[in-house]
Amino acid sequence: MWIRYVIIGAFSLSAVGMLTYQGIEIYHAFIDFFKNK
Repeated sequence: MWIRYVIIGAFSLSAVGMLTYQGIEIYHAFIDFFKNK
């Protein structure tokens, strides 16, 4: 049943990657917002 763990691991990695990417985008948006003030 190791295939199940591989699939769960792949989904977890992709989810973490998406969250990290969105976090960086929001972070840059905040920096731009405060710089323009």
